Amino acid sequence: MSETPHDQATEPDATGPSTSTASLLAAGPLRTDVAVVGAGLTGVVTAQLLADGGANVVVLDAGTARTTTTARSTGKLSVLQGTRLAQVARYGDDVVRDFLAAGFAGLGWLRRVLGDLGVPVDNRDDLTVATAPEEVADIDAVLATCARQSLAAQWEEDPPYPARTFGAVRLPGQGQVDPLRMLSALRARLRSRGVPIHDGVRVRQVRRLSSGVALRTTRGTVLADRVVLATGTPPGRLGGLFLRLEAGRSLLTTWDVADPGALPPGFTETMSITAGSPVRSLRMAGGLLMVGGEGYTVGREHHPDRRLAALDAWTRAHLPVGAPRHAWAAQDYSSDTGLPLVGPAIPGNDRVLVATGYAKWGLTSGAAAGLALAGRLLDDPVEWGPTLEPWARPARPTPRTAATFGEQTAGWACATTRPTGGRPGTVHVSRICPHLGGVVRWNDQEESWDCPVHGSRFAADGTLLEGPATEDLARR
Repeated sequence: MSETPHDQATEPDATGPSTSTASLLAAGPLRTDVAVVGAGLTGVVTAQLLADGGANVVVLDAGTARTTTTARSTGKLSVLQGTRLAQVARYGDDVVRDFLAAGFAGLGWLRRVLGDLGVPVDNRDDLTVATAPEEVADIDAVLATCARQSLAAQWEEDPPYPARTFGAVRLPGQGQVDPLRMLSALRARLRSRGVPIHDGVRVRQVRRLSSGVALRTTRGTVLADRVVLATGTPPGRLGGLFLRLEAGRSLLTTWDVADPGALPPGFTETMSITAGSPVRSLRMAGGLLMVGGEGYTVGREHHPDRRLAALDAWTRAHLPVGAPRHAWAAQDYSSDTGLPLVGPAIPGNDRVLVATGYAKWGLTSGAAAGLALAGRLLDDPVEWGPTLEPWARPARPTPRTAATFGEQTAGWACATTRPTGGRPGTVHVSRICPHLGGVVRWNDQEESWDCPVHGSRFAADGTLLEGPATEDLARR
């Protein structure tokens, strides 16, 4: 499965050369005020704001701009975010107010800065669509929440959607962007301000010291007064936050549109997502149709190829498409509270800050997280920041938590047999995840070993790809 979306692949590689890592630590440990780990949207926004505030900043990333979750996203900029507002409303209107304030702050910052950089943000109305009668109640709950917050959402009886609907909520004034072009421009701006971005540097350990934090990386040690972990999920077992997150894969595809005139009237001026399952996320991107959905928990889907086949079949049945262009997958994390977790990894300690739990809405939320993290470190906190702190409310055990625990205990029982695995042309590897001992499963669709416990993923030869694990699978 190709993992490069067409509207990103047609962009020039504007990331430019990253700072060389070969001599990164040749003269001993690298020292800095703030080390930002992760050069996706959250990381670069945080680093930019810190540098503007006079801090000495270094950015580290295990991959490159193209391998970030940001670059693999749908490119939607929205504060509506499906039915999420109704879910957040269970915490009360004050929390919804702060959640929306964070979203609008992130959206506004991106519009201003990307406008300065010449990166277009296309205005789109965002639709959350009911495709079954039982989903109308969810739409009504979103509308009621919007009304209490004086948000200009509207009920739409007949939305521009290619399949049968039972109404939708429309929020005007949202946007969409080419995510790789956006990230490339922000990284170039960061480098122009003298902030180094070291690609290809993976953090293996985060160790708190009496005078700061030490990062053990694949290139040596980095010493910092403060550390920001903008990595999707914190590496290792820091703060136990991995227990509060669930890792999900989402599939995305792009298609030629054979007959644009056959699209529903008004379709190209909107972007949409369904209120229930199976999720379908739609928008036009650079003349192509982008279709996403068929998400699943990492490591727990036995037939990912069937997910892609279902998405393709639905697209061909409901939309006037021609040839498929690309298919790829993206990984994101949902928190036990349903809110982003932005702030101290450990209660009462500002040495190590994290940002995660965007629940597949990482562009608007990621920019907001950068504003909150930088404000905290520069002693200029944003008003809505405390609402998003990881420890602002107690952890909430959910059915997903129980399922994760079940996978963990089953993995421990199986791990006593020291299972191994391999594919033709590859080495045999231990199937025991080095993070917490779960047993990884082979993903035929992406040719990876996926951990069903906390979402770590490994290449066929055992090389770590992503997730909270910090080491490769052992080779046999």
